Amino acid sequence: MLAILTSYHGSSFRQQEETMAFLVWIVLGLTSGFVGSQLAKSRRVLPDVLIGLAGSLAGGWLSYVYGPPSEIGLNLGSYYGAMTASLAVLLIYYALKRI
Repeated sequence: MLAILTSYHGSSFRQQEETMAFLVWIVLGLTSGFVGSQLAKSRRVLPDVLIGLAGSLAGGWLSYVYGPPSEIGLNLGSYYGAMTASLAVLLIYYALKRI
């Protein structure tokens, strides 16, 4: 079935998948940045949200490019990579902030 959809839609199916992944990375980054700022009891939310977003975009892109290809149109590996990288960058930021 996926082969039929891919051949019918051609590159537009791939483009839709990439757009959806990018939007999910943004939502994951914003969410993890906000949750991280709340857990750290930070008064300034915007830097935490932006750092979470940057980590999410970097991790999602790296997982998307170097990870296994998507089989069903959802690249779950890139979502996991986005969330993991976002949290890792936030943890590093909080650790450096305390020094």
